[in-house]
Amino acid sequence: MNSQGVHQNRLAKAKSPYLLQHANNPVDWYEWSEEAFQLAAKENKPIFLSVGYSACHWCHVLAHESFEDPEIAAVMNKSFVNVKVDREERPDVDRLYMTFVQATNGRGGWPMSVWLTPELAPFFAGMYFPSEAFKILCERISSTWKADSSKVRGTGEAVIEQLKQIAKMAPLESAGDVNIDQALHTVFKKWKDGFDNVHAGFGGAPKFPSSSMIFYPLLRHAYYTEDPVEKKTAINMVSKTLLAIDRGGINDHVGKGIARYSVDTEWRLPHFEKMLYDQAQLTIFALECSSLVEDPGLKRELQKMAMDIIEYSARDLRSPEGAFYSAEDADSLPTKSDTIAKEGAFYVWQKSTIDEILGDNALIFEDYFGVKEEGNVDPENDAHNELTNQNQLYIRMSMSELVSKHNISISDAIQLIDSSLIKLKEYRDANRPRPHLDDKIVTAWNGLMLSALARAASILDEDLTFPDGTSAVAKSMEMADAVVRFTKQNLWDQERRELCRSWRDGRGPAGMCEDYAGMIAGLLDMYEATCHEDHLIFAAELQKRQDELFWDEEGGGYFASPADDAHILVRLKDSQDGAEPSGLSVSLSNLYRLSSLIASEEYDLRSKAERTLSSQSQMILRAPHALGMMVAAAEMGSRGMKEVIVIGSSREKATKALLKYIRSRFVPNRSLILIDPDAPPSWLAKHNQVIRSLVDNLASKTTASMELPEARICERGVCGLPLRGIELELVLR
Repeated sequence: MNSQGVHQNRLAKAKSPYLLQHANNPVDWYEWSEEAFQLAAKENKPIFLSVGYSACHWCHVLAHESFEDPEIAAVMNKSFVNVKVDREERPDVDRLYMTFVQATNGRGGWPMSVWLTPELAPFFAGMYFPSEAFKILCERISSTWKADSSKVRGTGEAVIEQLKQIAKMAPLESAGDVNIDQALHTVFKKWKDGFDNVHAGFGGAPKFPSSSMIFYPLLRHAYYTEDPVEKKTAINMVSKTLLAIDRGGINDHVGKGIARYSVDTEWRLPHFEKMLYDQAQLTIFALECSSLVEDPGLKRELQKMAMDIIEYSARDLRSPEGAFYSAEDADSLPTKSDTIAKEGAFYVWQKSTIDEILGDNALIFEDYFGVKEEGNVDPENDAHNELTNQNQLYIRMSMSELVSKHNISISDAIQLIDSSLIKLKEYRDANRPRPHLDDKIVTAWNGLMLSALARAASILDEDLTFPDGTSAVAKSMEMADAVVRFTKQNLWDQERRELCRSWRDGRGPAGMCEDYAGMIAGLLDMYEATCHEDHLIFAAELQKRQDELFWDEEGGGYFASPADDAHILVRLKDSQDGAEPSGLSVSLSNLYRLSSLIASEEYDLRSKAERTLSSQSQMILRAPHALGMMVAAAEMGSRGMKEVIVIGSSREKATKALLKYIRSRFVPNRSLILIDPDAPPSWLAKHNQVIRSLVDNLASKTTASMELPEARICERGVCGLPLRGIELELVLR
């Protein structure tokens, strides 16, 4: 019991917001722990493993229907040792058993429900079960176990052996056995064939952004291909999808921020949870795409999309210390007097409420955003009848169509829409409880956000400002710096040389491969955005530690989890991109990028990149689209990196302008280095012979005798002559 006399189980002592949501369940929950495993062995009981995350709507449904039901809880407590896991804290546990779920069900998702032997071998699994079906299933599994536990154990042992075989997929003899150009073209063709030419996006409902799997390879194919039709097609698929997301109901037009996915093909009705990793990735790809499109209006719209996401993330997901929280829930209380949460309650609107708030402006606003008296939610997409008569705002018509229909000027229409959205936000903030905030800080996702902010500082036009009038470029860099500080002070244990996976009231579990890879990528983007060596030095230190903890000396590549956890029965490699980029894909990109900067044998970066690629060669041959980011990263390595070396004073306007010009161009195989005569990169010069030679050469001259700033392009250890103006532009293109 807590101080209010409410029953609480042992999850009340957990740090995870998801586990804390289940602290009042009558289920006798354990965390993933030695205590739970020893009890299962002692009492010879199966383990029921329930995996989810705090913003997951269907996790809440299963909890309300089954885990809060005393009768069902009694069956669970009698039959099993019940273990609850936050997949965001323990992606290694989630990954292992999700592999089993996908193999046996043909698909996966959360909540994940898996029954294990006391030895942690899985023998039955599913996802969401209606309460009555769940109760019957628990009773049948218990009866089967009691009748012949040895047979069930045999099933579990066979599953583990199969998972070990999957993990040992033999690579081809070398990465050279894979035609990367062809693989990237196959990825392009896969998404071209699946593109929705009417509504944008790929495939049918539900529609996910799948940023790293789709946007990353398409934009890089657009850069590398020599076919102008394919280039235009790839850019159009990405830009149209991003704009469909930005204009659709998946975007919170009132408060900004993008929801997890759309349940329909038109991007109108979202699954309302907002995840940090989606905000970060969509920001990155909106910025990258803005650097590739030729139309100035489209470029501006994509940059505005990125700024809106950053504005939301800074306001609603940022901690006081400057790191970023994980997510906001899909469900919330409709009003402050309600006691039952509903999906989307914070975001949807009845027409009568909008009429009352906006008065005479309601008609034009409602026409623009598709508002109807009876609501605009298709009942087929409202499984629990929570959205009856409700409207989710989406942009139904273009601004030109709106002004023509209502005979007003564009400036008046824009002012009306903007002021109306502000009024709705003020009403929403004053009258509706916010969705639950998962205030866990995940290292990998903060690495993604660090990349997004560094890219924003590099790519956004200098004249853009946030609503409070602050420079978008300066504010993005300020927030990026804060993420780096928080990482060094809290997520990184200097004494043990280890990252933690997450932070909430202190450090959480040990960091995974994706945490190291994600933060390294963010630091490399920060180095590109600032040319400050400390970011590169920290990235190199993290790469060394990643190699020590996760490198597979036998098969190449990186395991997803460290070796010192005996309860992870099979160490898998995180190779397939999904909602988040895979740890292996990000690692491959990092290795190629670092190898162009650090040329010393101490790091062995290029060799590790080739062996990482080789470790996934069979998967690339079979299904390259499932490893889209890895294939595109491999193309970067195949074509070789362009080292763009700028020599000039960082204080001079001309040098700043040149650096901004270079950074704003989309060149995926570029690394940018600044040699400032007043503060040359001494650490980098020790690890890169080309830089050392240029620094030494610079030291022998006076800057007055040189025409600075200048830029040189170096490829495969050979540097060209200094470039300026149109010559540099042509080379970057």
